[in-house]
Amino acid sequence: MRRQSDGALSNCSNGRAFHIRLVIHSATPAQYVSRWPYMMRSAGLAIVVGLSSVLSLHAQSASPRQPPPPRAIYTPKPIYRAEWAKQGLTGKGVVLVTIDKQSGNVTGARMLTSTGNQQLDGAALQAYSQWRFDPRTVAASQLKIPIEFAKRPAPLPAKRTLPQPVILLIILGVAVAAIGFLRRRRA
Repeated sequence: MRRQSDGALSNCSNGRAFHIRLVIHSATPAQYVSRWPYMMRSAGLAIVVGLSSVLSLHAQSASPRQPPPPRAIYTPKPIYRAEWAKQGLTGKGVVLVTIDKQSGNVTGARMLTSTGNQQLDGAALQAYSQWRFDPRTVAASQLKIPIEFAKRPAPLPAKRTLPQPVILLIILGVAVAAIGFLRRRRA
C-alpha cells in the first residue's frame, strides 16, 4: 500500500487499484437543521428512484400471460382394466390433443410423454380423442393434458354401526336404570 497525495490509499500489488477516500464532517446541530430540507429531498428522491427501478424490474420479469385453458364439456375418463391393476401396471404421461377451434372437437391426440406401457398409452389416447371443448373458450389449437394411471387401494369395508332402534333401546335402558337408582337413594 502506498499513500497518495490526496490522502487516499491504493494497492497495486496484483494490478488492481483500490481507491478509498475518507471524508469526515463535523457539524453543529444548527447546521443539521439548516440542511434538513435538502436531506429530506435527497431521501425522497432516493426512495422514488429505488421504487421505480424495482417496479420496472418486476414488469420486465413478468412472463407474458398464457390464455386460459379451454373449458372441457365432454370428458370420458381412460379405462383402467382390472387385469392391468392385477398386473400392477401404473404410469404417468402427457397427452397432446389438437382441438378444432370452430367445433371444439379433438382432431388428434398423441403421447408427448409415454406412461411407459403401450396399453396405458392406448387407453389414454382413446379417451382423450373423444373429449369435446366449448369452442368459445378454445384460444390455442393444442393442449397438454397430464395422465396418471395408479393402482388404487382397495376400498375400506363399511363401518359396522348399530341400527338406530338398538341405539334408542340402549339409551332407554340407561335412562330406566338411572331412574331406578335415584328412587332407591330416596327410599
